[in-house]
Amino acid sequence: MMCARWSGGKVTEFFVGFGARLWSFQRGETEYGIKAIPAGGYVKIVGMTDLDEIEPGDEDRALKNKPARKRLLTLSAGSIMHFLIALFLFAFIPMVWGTQQSSTSVGQVSACMVPSGANAGSTTGCSSSQKTPAEAAGLVAGDKITAVDGKAATDATTLVTLLHALPGGKAATITYIDSSGATRTATVTPVTSTDVTETNGSTGKGSLIGITLGYNTVHANPIAAIKTSGDQFWASIKDTFQGLGSIPASIPKLFTSTVDHTQRSANSPVGVVGMAEVSGTLYQQDGLGGVLVLVAEVNVFIGVFNLLPILPLDGGHIAILLYEEARKRVYRLLRRPEPGRVDLNKMMPVAYGFLLFFVCLTVLLVAADVTNPIRLG
Repeated sequence: MMCARWSGGKVTEFFVGFGARLWSFQRGETEYGIKAIPAGGYVKIVGMTDLDEIEPGDEDRALKNKPARKRLLTLSAGSIMHFLIALFLFAFIPMVWGTQQSSTSVGQVSACMVPSGANAGSTTGCSSSQKTPAEAAGLVAGDKITAVDGKAATDATTLVTLLHALPGGKAATITYIDSSGATRTATVTPVTSTDVTETNGSTGKGSLIGITLGYNTVHANPIAAIKTSGDQFWASIKDTFQGLGSIPASIPKLFTSTVDHTQRSANSPVGVVGMAEVSGTLYQQDGLGGVLVLVAEVNVFIGVFNLLPILPLDGGHIAILLYEEARKRVYRLLRRPEPGRVDLNKMMPVAYGFLLFFVCLTVLLVAADVTNPIRLG
């Protein structure tokens, strides 16, 4: 809204949400209010396109009559604001709530482990007599491992690498500090598995002793928080494009799971109802910080989605604006008369088709969220 006014445009409506008007008030030439569907915001600007009716006297304030750079800024402003909110939250959260980072302390000791065979290293499908190497050695949650076979474990990554590199079936010495602060040693005999996940995400052959590492809460300083914000923002951008690309393939599965009430994938798209339930679950598990991470990711998604080059999204208007400006420059180089604006009437079937798809998907998501919601944890 501020960009539209800075550009000299006239803003007649500013609403939070979409759909039916729930509450509003008038201040100056702008109506402010709340609409029924809390899925973003809505700003009505006079004369955004040639199809808009313009009241007498408002011609000079119509957005379509403003310079291209001002129109581009105004059309991009919504997504830019969503991105700025996300960047702020991604920096704010690690400073206030901190982030969970793996430590060299034992978080959990599995009770049993398959010692050999195709499923060697698995902690499911084993008997109570098949104790894990860590359980047999007496390691317990809270023990801080400092060395593996005499090699210092200075951080979680080093510790995992050392444990996975141990020779399977051969005794190894674990040096650790127990809950009383005493330094102790334990002897473990690792189990070799063919499905070990390394710290870089790859899987392969390695040794396991049956522990999961604990976590420390680390609060970032402002400089580190800025870097973290950029990393998380970029990761969210990539996740958004992957999510958007997976929507067509997920629709049949979503429909089937909704009708048959079969298990719904945790990666399934969710609507407003599902988002509210996920928010509640995150609040119970991770508190307000977890909810704010979700808010940041939703802002990234909305910002990217709104820039898709499809009418009636802002990205569609931006694509047309850029096309018109590029075509205008080509015509000038060729010393030909300016071609004028794109005929938006020809684009309306695409816009209506997209709106129909969006409405149908929204209805399907609401039905799925109500009848077969996603369960986290």
